[in-house]
Amino acid sequence: MTKIISYLRFKWIRRLERSCGPETLYRLLLPVSSLRTAFKKNPPPLPLPAAIGTGTVTPGSTQVQKNYYQNSALTFFPERLRNPEWLARCSFFGIDRLRDCQRQGRPAILVTVHFGPVFLLSRWLQAAGIRSATLASGRADERSCLNRLKDQVTLFPEIPRVFFPHQLRELTRFLSAGHVLVIAIDSHRGNLIEVPVGAGHHFRMATGAIRLAARYGAELFPCTLLDEGHWRFRFELGRPVPEEFLTEPPDLMAAGKHLAHELLRRFQAHPQQCSPMVLKCFQPASVEIAGEPIFKNEEALNQRPKTSPPLTHR
Repeated sequence: MTKIISYLRFKWIRRLERSCGPETLYRLLLPVSSLRTAFKKNPPPLPLPAAIGTGTVTPGSTQVQKNYYQNSALTFFPERLRNPEWLARCSFFGIDRLRDCQRQGRPAILVTVHFGPVFLLSRWLQAAGIRSATLASGRADERSCLNRLKDQVTLFPEIPRVFFPHQLRELTRFLSAGHVLVIAIDSHRGNLIEVPVGAGHHFRMATGAIRLAARYGAELFPCTLLDEGHWRFRFELGRPVPEEFLTEPPDLMAAGKHLAHELLRRFQAHPQQCSPMVLKCFQPASVEIAGEPIFKNEEALNQRPKTSPPLTHR
């Protein structure tokens, strides 16, 4: 029954999109999104880390959930986002750097976090003509029926839309071909570092993206996708990590500082789009996390054993 419902929902939204423009579709789906959030209570607000600002945010509020459901509709027809009426709804800043990489056949890795509608990031990149995919946690055989249906509609059917940690061989071929990989670094498991970001806080991040960039000679960029409301989006590519930080073995702390401070600017400008996952990555400088391989400064990082574990990101 679940498969049947997923299939009918998938076909219904795709057919609806083809029969009306973005504005009409937005208005038609809005009551459905409102109904899905009608009986949900707002969670308690979360205090902002001092490194971001003052006050509180409510990441799981009813309005945030409603926006999520509305934005999720775009995942049902990603191949249609390249059409002018859709592509005009996303502003791209810095994307020419990615086009240069693809012309040169050089891979690029985009570092992001769960900020704004991050699940649409790779789809908008593909709509702009960038051959891209996302590295996600979990396993390919654990994908839901609905997600498998969505994976079948893509602008570049010859490349996977999503990679998983157990698909390193396929990931190697993808990067070697000079494509773009999107990785979220606000993880709480695996190989982590903490980098100082001011106001007595460290930002905890996974190191998989940095190590992948060093191994495959990829350019490493911070990036975010901002939700400007009413199906309007803004893609921003930050300054690339200097190449001297990405020699083998990479300087994890120096690269991490660069990424964290680039992303911090977006957090400070739009704190309401930070997810709880992002906020939990900010730790007081004195906090230790039991059982996690945390390196808090260059001296501690240099004491790390030279043998690195397999490259995975979760």
